[in-house]
Amino acid sequence: MSAPTASDAEEPDGPADVLRPGMTVRWEAGRYLIGAVQGSTVHLVALDEHGLDARVLVSVLVAAGDFAVLDADGIPREPETLPDLSVLDRLDEPQRETVRHWQRHVLEVLTGRPLRVRDGRFTPRPGYDPATTTRSARYALKASELAAAGLTGSVATVQRKCLAYEKEGILGLVDQRWLRTSSPHGRCDERLVKLVLQERTPDGESAGTLSRLRRRVRIALRRAHPDEFDELWPARSTFYELLQRLGISVASEERAARRDGPDEEPADGPFHPPVVSLLGERVQIDSTGLDVIARGDDGRPVQVELTYGVDNLTRCLPAGMIVPKHSGRKKGPRSRRRGGRGTKALDASLLLAQMMAPLPARPGWAPLALAENSDLPFTEMLAQDPRMAGAAARPVIRPKTVVVDNAKIFKAGQFKDACETLGIEVEPARERTAVDKQIIERTNASIKSGFSQFVAGYTGNRLDRRGKNVEHEPLLSLNKLQDLWHEWVVTKWQTTPHEGLRSPIYPAMVVTPNQMYAAAVATEGVPRPASPKENRKLLLRTQRIVARDGIKIDNRTYVSSRIRDFRHRHTGIKGQGQRWPIYYNPYVPQRVWLYDHTVEGHPARDPWVPFDFKYQHLIHDAWTQYLWEQAALLVSEQDGREGTEEAIARAVDKMLDRARRGSGSDSSPAPAPAAAFVPQTLEITEAAVNPYAGITPAVPGSVTPAPLLNVAAKDLFPGQRAPLTAEDCTADEAGPRQEPASSPGRRRRSPAARPNGLAGTARQPSGPCEGGDVPPQRDRQET
Repeated sequence: MSAPTASDAEEPDGPADVLRPGMTVRWEAGRYLIGAVQGSTVHLVALDEHGLDARVLVSVLVAAGDFAVLDADGIPREPETLPDLSVLDRLDEPQRETVRHWQRHVLEVLTGRPLRVRDGRFTPRPGYDPATTTRSARYALKASELAAAGLTGSVATVQRKCLAYEKEGILGLVDQRWLRTSSPHGRCDERLVKLVLQERTPDGESAGTLSRLRRRVRIALRRAHPDEFDELWPARSTFYELLQRLGISVASEERAARRDGPDEEPADGPFHPPVVSLLGERVQIDSTGLDVIARGDDGRPVQVELTYGVDNLTRCLPAGMIVPKHSGRKKGPRSRRRGGRGTKALDASLLLAQMMAPLPARPGWAPLALAENSDLPFTEMLAQDPRMAGAAARPVIRPKTVVVDNAKIFKAGQFKDACETLGIEVEPARERTAVDKQIIERTNASIKSGFSQFVAGYTGNRLDRRGKNVEHEPLLSLNKLQDLWHEWVVTKWQTTPHEGLRSPIYPAMVVTPNQMYAAAVATEGVPRPASPKENRKLLLRTQRIVARDGIKIDNRTYVSSRIRDFRHRHTGIKGQGQRWPIYYNPYVPQRVWLYDHTVEGHPARDPWVPFDFKYQHLIHDAWTQYLWEQAALLVSEQDGREGTEEAIARAVDKMLDRARRGSGSDSSPAPAPAAAFVPQTLEITEAAVNPYAGITPAVPGSVTPAPLLNVAAKDLFPGQRAPLTAEDCTADEAGPRQEPASSPGRRRRSPAARPNGLAGTARQPSGPCEGGDVPPQRDRQET
């Protein structure tokens, strides 16, 4: 039996992309006839003499490298390109019906047969047989039929539809006006729009007007497309309309110059904060100007800035610090700038400690400002920290993660070390991306609108909003402004319902930050407050050698009764030598602490050794590092050289005394300074030990008088006085004893001149020599 040939089977009609029975295919270097197609399986009959029939999957057949559909002459047929019919989904039902209508007419003109009818199974209508009529005649006949039916279609239209169908298929019958959409750029060319977007972002330059942008775009367009410039450049009104369509305005250019970099695009909203479920899980910290002028320590107006934190979960403001801001002065071109102030890394570190400590209520605050009269869980908080008694209604939060920007104070080692000490993770925001701290950025505006504009000395956020006589208003002192800020947080912010806070039980109920804090405490408990030892490690740290006269820090000497324990003593740490770690607070420089790591963990010894300022007795009020620098600058200007510690201490006391007395006692026209500005300090001293603890109080009437002293005075302090001999008593009776001549520069005091001495004079009848037995004892101890 001979193998079948391709001529034995009728050549099927249809495209090469469809496998049908009767087709001839090439597969694995052989020719096969498709006998049947059953689902995903193809039955192949071998046409070669030595070939074998096969049954393969369609996916395996078409994936072969040499697969092809052959025509009657054995030449591979090119597969038809499938048109992209996704554009048909953009048409409505009447438009799709019009396309199907034209498809029936076009197929009849081109092939003479109706739609979906195969060759050889129909008889063309008169005038549409391609074998007997020309295409032009069929065009004219179809146009006359459409006109008789009342449809639009001229001879040219029918010809155009037929040619488009032959070239693009069914997509050629779609009216392109149906697919046309309105351009957001109007009639402007895309190349012009690209240049506008390229030139709009100032590359590190200041923002300008839109006319400058138009000039830059015109120059860039002439340089990029010199031959088509006249065609592409629009009229003036059209250009500004394009800018409006693109959302470019003077305000947007200012924001771009202030926030976005040259290669950054402004982010689009809306923005949603990350989901948090715990207290302090994410706390955002930022510094912002308050747009308020206050009265500084020297009595002159000064700008202030606020550094504070906000909890993402409760929107509470657990801490805030207001710091004056000015640049200071320099005495010479190479001298160090002195007297400057501003928010520093220490302030950010102290801010973390303030979040974990209650805020003491100020005198004169309303009773509702106390924690015991608020929505805070006062009972639980008091059990955790006894300092809550009499504290303000501000919550205590222990941060787990703080989100900060790229300011220098948050990059400093002091702030990073403080966060590491407290176990806080620092998450820096992306540069020029304010949306990473969107909660606190929005809170900045709320603080200025709810607090700053109601304070005396409000300047507004722009120069054109500032009043003419702001500096002459009765400005608040820095301490008063700080207290006023705390009072506003306690009485206003914490008790105002926040739209972003919803009750976990009733989602439709808007709650206050204090109520949200109480709900969170009921779930996870009260955060643990920071201990005094943790607070001390947040202070500024330096290393100093303990000399014979004490420790030197910023031209100040600190002394202690334990100087001998550390004088020229090695720390035992390689690389540190005799330099011991010293912690101090510039806002309270009266005392510093030396940390002795050698006794760390000892139950009976404290590693924190206090050192006090040597000339603290000359200063009769609280003072700060800033006042010390101001006094040092004043002394150096008066004497022409650096002053001594004693002179600077007296100058500080004079400044504080002038602040206490006010302007009425000072004849100079300069304004009287306020009290020394000290922000909310940390409680870094241990609680005082009660020496009478455990002693039963005495009941009046049951106390019996003590017996008379029946012990000689010389026996009260054994070992302090040398016993007298009989020769001493005899010499005393014979006459007064001649004292040896005192050495120059040494002064001796007689026993009678010592008011606290127990020994009497030579003739006082209080010794054992009274009555002639033993002469009175002579005091040989020098004072």
